[in-house]
Amino acid sequence: MLRIGENRANSSWASVVRHANAVEHLAEDLRRVANSRSLPHLDAIHTPVVEEWFVEKFIVPTLVGFISYPGRLGGDSTQRSLMSFTAPLHLLSLQEGVARSSQRWYLLGSPSPLAQDSLRRWSVDGGA
Repeated sequence: MLRIGENRANSSWASVVRHANAVEHLAEDLRRVANSRSLPHLDAIHTPVVEEWFVEKFIVPTLVGFISYPGRLGGDSTQRSLMSFTAPLHLLSLQEGVARSSQRWYLLGSPSPLAQDSLRRWSVDGGA
C-alpha cells in the first residue's frame, strides 16, 4: 500500500513510480493473454519456480511455497530453505503451470498436499 500526504510514513515518489510500472506491466500481460487467448511460454532460466506451492488467503490470494529466483543467491532450487509468498495473484493456470502476480510471472513446480483444498477457496464457476 502506498501512503502519501501523511505526517509520517509516506511512500517515496520512486515507490509510487515503481508501483505504477508494475501495475502497468500486469495490465499489459493480462490484455495480451485475453487477446491471444493463450498464456505465454515462460523460460525457466529467467522465471522463478514455486515448489510445494498452495494458494493462501491474506485478504487477497497469494502463492505460497519455496520460491527459487534465477540469478539470485540461493536461486538454485536445491538451496531453498524458507517458505515465502508472492505478491497478490491475478491469474493462475494449473494446466499451463503458470501464475501471474501483480509483480511477475511464476512457473508452478510440484504442488503442496494443501494445494487442492486451497484452490477450492478461490474457485468460481466461470463467468463472462
